[in-house]
Amino acid sequence: MSADLLPPGSTVLERSLADASARLSDVPVPIRSLWNPATCPAALLPFLAWGVSIDLWDSQWSEAEKRAAIARAIEDQRRKGTPASLRSVIDRFDPLIEVVEWFEDRDTLDPHTFRLELPLRAESAVEYDEALVAALLRDIAAVKPLRAHMFAVHRLVAQADAWLVGAAQVAGLTRIDSFTDLTIPENPAWANYLQTEDGEPIRSAEGSFLEVA
Repeated sequence: MSADLLPPGSTVLERSLADASARLSDVPVPIRSLWNPATCPAALLPFLAWGVSIDLWDSQWSEAEKRAAIARAIEDQRRKGTPASLRSVIDRFDPLIEVVEWFEDRDTLDPHTFRLELPLRAESAVEYDEALVAALLRDIAAVKPLRAHMFAVHRLVAQADAWLVGAAQVAGLTRIDSFTDLTIPENPAWANYLQTEDGEPIRSAEGSFLEVA
């Protein structure tokens, strides 16, 4: 008895296609393992990250960091746009960074804005430079509430050295001589970037912010 339903007058091509189709069921289709961050092949992790809508991704992360980021993607999406989501991003850079929201400082902050206050140099082991601040701003933009905008980044200084005090503009960091504790206000953090009508920074195809010419 024939293994297919082809009529006796079938062509060689038709019979060849029938034979090939009959073997399709033997081809492994590991859908379940491909969607599992613990078992997905390392080379396919970027595609899995895209599939679960990860907002923060770095190709330089270790394989373990990539798998962990994918594993918490659903929970991160549930918290996106909340203070908890913003806090989790900031903690990855430095848990000592403080967030001051507009209702906590109505004298200097407009409604729905917030300010970051970096810790004293002596209190934190993190070295703040242009690249780190740029990454911090990028990741904050990905998870913060859409109506909330970062007004400034401050550096608190308590030593008689020239040290980094302000980092509101990624294009350049400020150094001053300080002999007392200082909080140096800077311009709005997004002033150097092209923005949408809602005030959100516009990203290039590579993921970086587009700067004002």
